[in-house]
Amino acid sequence: MYGPFPANIYKVSEDITVNEGSNVTLSCLASGRPDPAITWRLLNPSAEPLDGEEYLDIIGIMRNQAGRYECKASNDVATPDVKYVNVLVSYPPTVKRTQSSETPVGRMGTLQCDATAVPTPEFEWYRDEKRLSNAQGLNIQIHGTTTILMIANVTEEDYGNYTCVASNRLGVQNASLFLYRPGTGRDINGSACVSQSLWLLLACFACLFFKC
Repeated sequence: MYGPFPANIYKVSEDITVNEGSNVTLSCLASGRPDPAITWRLLNPSAEPLDGEEYLDIIGIMRNQAGRYECKASNDVATPDVKYVNVLVSYPPTVKRTQSSETPVGRMGTLQCDATAVPTPEFEWYRDEKRLSNAQGLNIQIHGTTTILMIANVTEEDYGNYTCVASNRLGVQNASLFLYRPGTGRDINGSACVSQSLWLLLACFACLFFKC
């Protein structure tokens, strides 16, 4: 009457959303005779086995540890029982790429800003301290984690420094971009620094300032 019976997962963690850097414990409880062995995998491309049994502890979870976790209970009596837990990892925005624009007067200038963030970031554009909106020849487009500022008919007054701001509930980051006249932005002693990275941009400004 107490013969073998198959592994059965009777309780598993709910799907969760956590902030990057927090500690996470996933649970997977199973019955069966003999007692089932419980194993975990993160179903990313490699799906390596993880070090956990009934409880899987993840200390300081990182964004690359987000995904679908598989818990498997097996005891060789029948096919293993399998359940899944989806883990979403939230993190603040990082501006990973910016594209400044070298545009002659009368043409359309396009500035682009790409950010990574979970949840998807909100974007704002500024010129000096003034927030820009869709008006007076300006068109702001947002496609997921990319935003584009289009200036329809560039005038002398449009040249200069623009700021792209990416934010979500966990943080905010901004980056400087430039709309500049052809021939002024890329010469060695140029008046504008055009850079893919905020750090390079800062280094570039330091160079201009100290004439390095």
